[in-house]
Amino acid sequence: LQAVSDNVATVMPGARLIALSTYPEQDRREHPDTDVEILSLKPHELLFPTLPLALLIAAARKLGLEGRALAWTAPLRALMDAAAVADLAGISFADGRGIPTLAYNILMTGIPLLVGAPVVKCAQAMGTFKSPLNRMAARVVLSNVTEIVARGPTTLANLEDLGIRDAAQGADLAFLMETPESADLEAEEICAGLANKAFVAVSPSSVLRRLCERDDIDYVDLMSRTCDQLVRDLDLDVLVLAHSARSGMPEGRMNDLPVCRDIAARVWNKDRVTVVDRSIAPATLRAIIGRSEVLLTSRFHAMISALATCTPMVVLGWSHKYEEVLDSFGLGEWVLGHQGVSASVLADRTASAIRRKQEISDQIAGRLVNARLEAGVSLDALARVASHTAGF
Repeated sequence: LQAVSDNVATVMPGARLIALSTYPEQDRREHPDTDVEILSLKPHELLFPTLPLALLIAAARKLGLEGRALAWTAPLRALMDAAAVADLAGISFADGRGIPTLAYNILMTGIPLLVGAPVVKCAQAMGTFKSPLNRMAARVVLSNVTEIVARGPTTLANLEDLGIRDAAQGADLAFLMETPESADLEAEEICAGLANKAFVAVSPSSVLRRLCERDDIDYVDLMSRTCDQLVRDLDLDVLVLAHSARSGMPEGRMNDLPVCRDIAARVWNKDRVTVVDRSIAPATLRAIIGRSEVLLTSRFHAMISALATCTPMVVLGWSHKYEEVLDSFGLGEWVLGHQGVSASVLADRTASAIRRKQEISDQIAGRLVNARLEAGVSLDALARVASHTAGF
């Protein structure tokens, strides 16, 4: 979303940007100076009144009526007025993520379609589509999207398996996010206690924690042991930060603060492990990651920030979404699956990334320009759709 905000004027001059947020109050509080208008569309609001009204609007449209009189909420009016809807899911319609997540994927993309809005699935991971229910839902929804951008060849192959053969391929939009001087200054302030010290940035994931629990893996123990080994064997400090954070809220898919605290509470070397215990703007997170020796993460966009700053990374992943991006940089070897991995393996891989830091940084730098160009594919798709709809 920040990348779209930073770059939308280059492809759609004068465009007004509205974000439908599941955390509207916190987003408004943490981004008071943004030019993005933030409207509330929490999950329960998606179910009611948004879904019933959207279904009524769809029925009216089938009868040849506009249906605008039924757009009783600000989000519905915004969708019906939109020249283009940017669907910014990170991963969607993926097997094995459960019925609630699938339902959210359907609603997030399906409601704009019901009211006749032109939807662009901006660069994201999709699939696999082996589960009958997921396959059926994905085929119904994705076949009605105006344009789809796959984030890599694996997603593109998954879409082709579904029968969708006109999708484009583009890099993640976050490659285009700007890092202003204010973000660098805030990063310097946050890292003040680590001044002149080499440190490892660790960005864990509540999503992977839950997946590990399902597989009887203690994710917190794994990460805390890894932090201790990095301190002991490499004499490095560790900075634990939540790349997805919702201050004052319980742990969830978009809140890694509790898992960060749990990891820090379990380490032995508490004087060498620091937790950034608050929500931080994405550009500042990127600036912090760029100051580290290496990033150890399970969060996709933390990985993108490492690439954007030519920082070596080790990724503990759970989906094809990591490999298909790192493969494009020739760095697929730095992704590890969460099953069967140990703290020793994670620490050893992190040490190896540090030893090869210059080689990895040079390799990233050699492909970063192309990645930024490919990230523009989603913006170009939005501009095409908006031009057709509203003449931008």
